[in-house]
Amino acid sequence: MGFWIFLGIIIILMLLEVFVLTDTKYFLVGGIIPLIGTIGILFVLIATHSYSSGDFFHALIGIFMLLLFWGAGDDRHRRKLKRTEAERLAHKHHDD
Repeated sequence: MGFWIFLGIIIILMLLEVFVLTDTKYFLVGGIIPLIGTIGILFVLIATHSYSSGDFFHALIGIFMLLLFWGAGDDRHRRKLKRTEAERLAHKHHDD
């Protein structure tokens, strides 16, 4: 049951990251979850004295996934801005 709760939390955080936090005009707001996640991963590694290569590999995968979420949200936001600007210019050109 714990795995499903963990998976649900990850999905909720991903959706929050991609559709909410990176959908602002401030670039760094979307970096909140990746930053907190990276700090949390490093804290767990240090606190549990997990220094094996497998642990580092899993930590790198986790950090990489957080950065992918951030990148996906930022790309989505940039496409939305371009689409909005194109619609605004088309509407302005149509009115002239």
